[in-house]
Amino acid sequence: MYQATIARRLVARECSALTRHYFRSAAAAPHAVRTPASTLSVSSRTTPGRTLQSLTGLGSAATFKTKSPLSVSSRLYSSQLSNQHQHTLADSIPHFVRVRAPSPFQAIVKPILFTAATSLGAFSLAAYLWERHQVTLIKRIQAWRTSSKSERPTAREFVQAQAEILQEQWSDVLERYRWIQQIGIPLEVQKAIYMVRSRWMELTPGERTVWGIIAINSVVFGAWQVPRLSPFMQKWFMHHPARSLSITLLTSMFSHQHFWHFGLNMFALHSFAVPLHDHMGMEQFLAFYITTGVTASLVSHLFTVARVPWAKIIPSLGASGALFGCVSSTAYMYPDASVYIIFLPFLPIKIPVALGAMMGLDLVGIIRNWKMFDHYAHLAGSTFGLAYMYAGKDLIWTPLQLKAIELNKDTGVFGKLAPKAAAPPTSPSSAAEAKPSRTWGSFGSVIDSSNREEHTAKEYAQSRYEKIKSWWTKGNGGQ
Repeated sequence: MYQATIARRLVARECSALTRHYFRSAAAAPHAVRTPASTLSVSSRTTPGRTLQSLTGLGSAATFKTKSPLSVSSRLYSSQLSNQHQHTLADSIPHFVRVRAPSPFQAIVKPILFTAATSLGAFSLAAYLWERHQVTLIKRIQAWRTSSKSERPTAREFVQAQAEILQEQWSDVLERYRWIQQIGIPLEVQKAIYMVRSRWMELTPGERTVWGIIAINSVVFGAWQVPRLSPFMQKWFMHHPARSLSITLLTSMFSHQHFWHFGLNMFALHSFAVPLHDHMGMEQFLAFYITTGVTASLVSHLFTVARVPWAKIIPSLGASGALFGCVSSTAYMYPDASVYIIFLPFLPIKIPVALGAMMGLDLVGIIRNWKMFDHYAHLAGSTFGLAYMYAGKDLIWTPLQLKAIELNKDTGVFGKLAPKAAAPPTSPSSAAEAKPSRTWGSFGSVIDSSNREEHTAKEYAQSRYEKIKSWWTKGNGGQ
């Protein structure tokens, strides 16, 4: 008993010294994120033998790349300590660091509100941009139409408009290329820029959007490879449920720390996101991608908070939740399509079968409590993708499109409905009743005074939506 007491006191004294050195090092680093001293405490329940064994047997956990369930703060400053203390501190602190449990509002309510606001904002902005894009495109078609016999632009005119836009983009490429030649950039660099730009112009709209997302992920992945940026990246691009930051629910879906994780996810993104983009369009696809990723992160966050002790929570990152949503949506749209596994390229598998196998594997991982992957995020992303394709488009996207058209009824393509020519009045009494046959009534309604029919702005928006959808379908080959 006496020896155990002495050992416990020695351990507590060493931990106190290590804690003081920990905060001196944190204060000395001007770019470090400081952690309150109350987040570090010595566990009184740890036996001396187990503690001394842990102090001497964790030499492999002294680097940033440790796989042990540590808090982010315990790994945040390890690269900034002196060489003579880094090994001891990294080996000791993981067993004495406890993350302060956030309040229920910070742990549950705040992430839910952030996810709801992000999703609603993404779809609302997408609907507005979709409306503006259609207005610009159709106005362009109507501006240079060679024939006005038809009320609607024909499919041929639609294709001609797209060709004209592409030609203008190529002219812009050539103009920039001439400017590059004038500023004296080496010839090899000029050729590389022109080749990249030319290749970019040859991509389809879906490929451009997907490669843009890949570029963002590449920049974040490159930042992870810079050691001096590790504290910043761990704080803002890695989601830790024990912290009060909700923005990382969004930023972590663009973050990959290891090359194999980054490479596999980007390969899957290019494989499944392009056909999904062609089906949805750029605006709806981007809103769907962001919402799926944030929702998957939220589900993982809530289940982790409910099941895992605060001190054992592991931070997560990656685009897997959004990618599983793309896979499930593609499987819903193309149930007869086949996919190939990288390790079995000669064996085609029906995509619904592959999706069921992946969701079943994630379910087993949740039941068996596997730690390698975030199975909650995978399963949530797959479920959200199926639910959105089944009912989400009619409940979310189409109403927002109609609302965007309704709000822009005065400045859109159709604008106010053109008034019909009124018959000349035959008497003074009838002259008072001579008014345009269609005028805007109160609350955005359209009143037809010729037959006393009233059409609400929603019906007008629905009619206009069908026209735009019909034109867009003709111009894109019926997709």
